[in-house]
Amino acid sequence: MPQLSDSEREVLAGFASRVDQNDPGALNNLGVLYYRKGMHREAMEQFKNALKVDSRFNLALENLQYLFSETGIEDPAVKKWREVVESDPDNDEALLRLGVSYKNMGRLDESVRVLKNLVNRNPDHYMARIHLGSALKSLGLNQEALDNYLGAAENVNKSAVFHTELGEIYYNLGRTEEAIGELRSAIKLDPEYWRAHFLLSFANGDVGNFQDALEESRIASKLNPSFQNSEANLALAENRGQPGDSGGGNFKSGMPTHESTSFTLGLAYRERGYYREGLKELEKSLQDMEEKDRVHLEIGKIHMLEGNQREAAKSFLKALQINPESPEPYLLCGVIYHLRGNYRKAAICYLQSFRLSSADADTINNLGVILYQIGLVEDAERMFKKGLNLRLYHRELNFNFLICNLLKEEYMMVENLIQRLEAFVGKSATLYEKRAILHYRMNRLTPALFDIESALSVDQNHSDAIYLKGLIHLREENFKDAIQSILAAAEINREYTGLNFSLSTLDENEQMKVDSNAVQTVDEDLVEILRAGVQRRFDRIREPLVSIVSEGIRELEEAEAPGEGDRKPPEMEKVEVGGKTGKKPVSERQDREKNDYYEAVPGSGNDDNEAETLFEDLDIGD
Repeated sequence: MPQLSDSEREVLAGFASRVDQNDPGALNNLGVLYYRKGMHREAMEQFKNALKVDSRFNLALENLQYLFSETGIEDPAVKKWREVVESDPDNDEALLRLGVSYKNMGRLDESVRVLKNLVNRNPDHYMARIHLGSALKSLGLNQEALDNYLGAAENVNKSAVFHTELGEIYYNLGRTEEAIGELRSAIKLDPEYWRAHFLLSFANGDVGNFQDALEESRIASKLNPSFQNSEANLALAENRGQPGDSGGGNFKSGMPTHESTSFTLGLAYRERGYYREGLKELEKSLQDMEEKDRVHLEIGKIHMLEGNQREAAKSFLKALQINPESPEPYLLCGVIYHLRGNYRKAAICYLQSFRLSSADADTINNLGVILYQIGLVEDAERMFKKGLNLRLYHRELNFNFLICNLLKEEYMMVENLIQRLEAFVGKSATLYEKRAILHYRMNRLTPALFDIESALSVDQNHSDAIYLKGLIHLREENFKDAIQSILAAAEINREYTGLNFSLSTLDENEQMKVDSNAVQTVDEDLVEILRAGVQRRFDRIREPLVSIVSEGIRELEEAEAPGEGDRKPPEMEKVEVGGKTGKKPVSERQDREKNDYYEAVPGSGNDDNEAETLFEDLDIGD
């Protein structure tokens, strides 16, 4: 954090008098500037001023909560109202303000405790019910939130914000028609409230009103350009650079300020699939590129595309060693840990990325996947919806949300999601195959076979479609064709992945999938870390967030520390090759075993037994 002189601090403080006090965006941006210069209390004041002008300015509220989380500063309002409550426990106004202050800090559990106390004592206090409902909604307790909102409805039914919030709760509860009614009421009261239009586009899509959904989406985009990622206002959590930089925005679009010829050439080689040449050029660019973290990141991406996850992780950790405030390497490290089945490290990496870039749909997608895998299904669905609120046409988010609904047998919703996907995916083997799964589960075998053939006409090696074809033959008791289809699919891919989730890897052409089944043993500590992280309560999980990177970097340094002459001879083991006995380094076997973890293991036994095992492994539902 830069140390400011008194004169610099005085100059910066003077900016406050020159900013338009009626422009919430300008006040928010001044708060971001103050934060990056280490003037945290001044930043807090500007975020609060922005919210006074526009209480619906969610970005300023997120920045305020981020400030509290990162700095450990307690809102002076909390201290003030806590002292009033302690001296006068029956003071309803003080209790309300204390609960709201806790909520504004992101301390939702404490907010709920205080506001419930007030509502229990005074059930007719409608403002307490509204704020309690809002805090409960943020915690994912939608039914309790609904009860409190409805208890306040008579007093606030002329508020567009109230009807929008109520519509969102109905939507989260799956009561889509009621959600649409509330959102339309909100728009009648305030036609320019973009969030109501945006949520209505989602709800319309869910019930199959796709033209209306697109129109509402266009209106929301006009009313709020940030919907299309052209946000002019600054967000603290999206800051890539060091404190004091003026940058921000989507981290995937950030490019180095100085690009060497080798760096540019390396990226071009990578895009064309010439990975070896790309690595050579990027390694050369380390000599003259100022932003070496960016170079290591791109090197890691090539290793990842080649399937060399160990080297990819080393490169991403090097990038983080140089710039620990860059969200992208955290995301990609998380993907590697996730694929290895190390859910704890994957979750912590994703949460680091989420802390630094809370509006990144790729990070939100991967968080949703890991939430589902550890059994937090409702939290996962909320995360997928949050991501789709940010990027309606995000491929992985849409398919993962579709899988969620397939697994809980919400077939009408699946039908609607498939129709929505058709609007921007077009002819897709995966989409045809997902429609075939829907038909299969609803026992519509003829349409299922038709969609399978459509999938194979797009991609004749789409193994999931061939597996599904075998299951249909099996249901029809056509055992010969069933076995033939299963074996043909197994030659392409040993595993059926039709109900797997897709991870976002920042490469649209690279599909990485993980099992949608819940893990056998749930780490309760991991559950708590994830729940706190997705609610942006990073103060509770600061230690594991920091240690994951330091541990990885330390392991990297230890692996590379010895000089050539200082290295110990490798540990050897006896091996037998071609009837002869020799010695090989143990590390070679260990590396081979690690690589085998990611590669298909050839099966054994006769075809009938192999097919029977594959049938047992397939879990597509009846």
